[in-house]
Amino acid sequence: MAAGPATPRLPADAIERRLFVDAPPAAVWLALHDPGRATAIDGLVALDPAGPDWPAAGARRTGRLRLGPLPIGAELESLEARPARRFRVGIAGHAIAGERRWELAPAAGGTRVACAVHLEGRSRIGRAVLRLERRAIGPRLEAELAALKRIAEAGNPGSRA
Repeated sequence: MAAGPATPRLPADAIERRLFVDAPPAAVWLALHDPGRATAIDGLVALDPAGPDWPAAGARRTGRLRLGPLPIGAELESLEARPARRFRVGIAGHAIAGERRWELAPAAGGTRVACAVHLEGRSRIGRAVLRLERRAIGPRLEAELAALKRIAEAGNPGSRA
């Protein structure tokens, strides 16, 4: 019997990247949610300052999607926040909507991190921007994961980095 509701699967066209971080899941979680490092880690969304309840499930904050030549306003809602395990965020904007998620799993003395994003155009402009920018999302996720790895390993004195 399952311990809780299953996390819904992302559609097949979601973009996912994985990386091993030589730090425990708790250190990766802290790096992921460090407000001072948010711009270094999140290359897809420029976030406005978080309230005291972020990243708790149900918390909301605003931001701008970094897709195409113009910033696209969006509201983000924390859908699931399981410290050192999983973080899911819903993205809702007039032109684009979707979901981002991070999965953290202990592995070989460190953490296996999977980051995935699924975006859908809600308007003609949103669909056009996604068609043009889709190929750039994967490299952005890779850059985010590399920054997360660097930050988490720098804060973990036992890492081999």
